[in-house]
Amino acid sequence: MSIQIKNLYFRYNKELPLAIDNISFDINDGDFISIIGETGSGKSTLVQHLNGLLKATSEDSKILVDNENIYNKDYSITKLRYKVGLVFQYPEYQLFETDVLKDVMYGALNKGLKEDEAREEAKKALSLVGISEELYDSSPFDLSGGEKRRVSLAGILVMSPKYLVLDEPAAGLDPLGRKQIFNILHNLNNNGTTIILVSHSMQDVVTYSNRVIVLKNGKKHKDATPKEIFLNEKEMKEIGLSLPDQIKILNILKEKGFNVKTNLFSLDDVKREIEKCLEI
Repeated sequence: MSIQIKNLYFRYNKELPLAIDNISFDINDGDFISIIGETGSGKSTLVQHLNGLLKATSEDSKILVDNENIYNKDYSITKLRYKVGLVFQYPEYQLFETDVLKDVMYGALNKGLKEDEAREEAKKALSLVGISEELYDSSPFDLSGGEKRRVSLAGILVMSPKYLVLDEPAAGLDPLGRKQIFNILHNLNNNGTTIILVSHSMQDVVTYSNRVIVLKNGKKHKDATPKEIFLNEKEMKEIGLSLPDQIKILNILKEKGFNVKTNLFSLDDVKREIEKCLEI
């Protein structure tokens, strides 16, 4: 089963150009897809359609989640939002309860679990994202940025989504916080959760994704593997995107006269290539 996006059009109002212009692609089970593009290219607008926060403005548009069209009159948007979880860029948008445990329990209670069951499921979700029990009674608004981000994620995971959509999940975090978030996402993906990521960090995109979708002016510009996307430096520049750091480093070494391969993406491979230069 999968998510199929067919001929998606969206316009915020009649006076503005199309924000999403005839986009079609499939998301396969187990994918870790990154959606990239310049600011204003339509990334956040696109992913907000996946769980019904925005609705296509054309009758020709379809979004099928596990073969069901979410625009059918009898389709339950509530059901959709349990299946497709969306984590916003700013965690404070999703935090509202008086303490961390209650905040995460909210989704489980709405799903119909009894209070004791919801509490246990919330604890499991918090454990999954590395939030310790000593924070359960804390106000979510007193947490650090990284902790807020992980509690927001737990609030979605408690509903057991099959598809997880994240809009800049590591924005503003320090390197440790970023690593913690992406370790969680990597483990979730390895255990079967399909990940759809919006990110400006090409480093994260190339490290974790198996597919990359590039948007430009509201249109799908390219859908390919990370290697196919990032080995075309000229095209990246034309669409206003930078190369991942490891590719930049290898290119600089090549320009300095070192005999290095510039088509490596794994950090371990890049490290070994740099070590070869140091041995000269």
